[in-house]
Amino acid sequence: MQNIAIIDFFNQDIGLKILFKDANYFILHKEFDRIPLYTKYNFQPIIHNIDLSVFEHIDSSKYDTLLIIVPLYDSLKAYNNKNKPSIQKIHNYLLELIDHIDKNKYKNICFFDNYDYDYDPNIIFEKEFITKNNIKFFKRYYNKERVYKSNVFPFPYIIFGHSCNIDILQDFTIEPNSNKISRIFFAGSPLVHIDKIYGIVRNRKDILEKIKKKMKIYNPGFLSYENFISVMKQSKYSLDLLGVGDPNKRTFEILSSGSLRLVQCSNLQWNFNEDFPEEVIFNNETDLVEKIKRLEKEPGLYEKCLNKQNELVKKYMNHTALKQYIIDKINNNNLY
Repeated sequence: MQNIAIIDFFNQDIGLKILFKDANYFILHKEFDRIPLYTKYNFQPIIHNIDLSVFEHIDSSKYDTLLIIVPLYDSLKAYNNKNKPSIQKIHNYLLELIDHIDKNKYKNICFFDNYDYDYDPNIIFEKEFITKNNIKFFKRYYNKERVYKSNVFPFPYIIFGHSCNIDILQDFTIEPNSNKISRIFFAGSPLVHIDKIYGIVRNRKDILEKIKKKMKIYNPGFLSYENFISVMKQSKYSLDLLGVGDPNKRTFEILSSGSLRLVQCSNLQWNFNEDFPEEVIFNNETDLVEKIKRLEKEPGLYEKCLNKQNELVKKYMNHTALKQYIIDKINNNNLY
């Protein structure tokens, strides 16, 4: 990997640009405004809002590697079932990109798929296109109970929206336990989400109400982001409920804050083979109550779980480790 072009279809996540500082960062359509993040990392993206002339500036004589950020399932498989102009645009852009790739000879092409739910992204393209162009996929939601093809890797750090998980992890700090208040902090939205394509219902409102009937949840109401993070750091526990997709930005805010994350059970596979302590993973409100009782009764267990959480964040979620993880997967060409 020498010269890298990052193509972010809708300016959805600048995380790869943060990791690969020398890469050129192209946006096909300006969906979000992230000037503070651009300023923080001292770069400006190359934006093409009106047409696809961006491909005139990207070819395999200039770049050996393409990193592409896009919700793939929306783009080619489900767009006819969702009457959204934005999805139609992504679909059209992706068709142009496929044509562009076929006309070039890139050494490495990687799609970073930020779609919310589980599927094998190889179904999106023709097999010949994937093998001919050495296509690899990094998936936001990689199901640890499923067997994928060998060119698919877990990478749960890319997400659409105004936040950037890779940026959030940069602010990892550990508040001394002596400063923490014994409370369970939650400040997420009580959303209800139904995905008709997958038939998945995520009812955060329901599980939150059930939890509140059994224990006190600390929710101070609206806070500025700076105060929100400060309150989280001061909280002994923070609640991470499943939302639209898994993980969500709340996951990374908790992990970077040094508050112990109490997480609703899912099949998410991280980019490492270790796992968070089973004592902090709960199935339902009753299970959560029992685990909180044990953590409170055994201070040593709380310390053990928090130390393990912090160890995983420091070891695997720092910028250097994430960049090297991507490079290692790209350099492994014995996949097909």
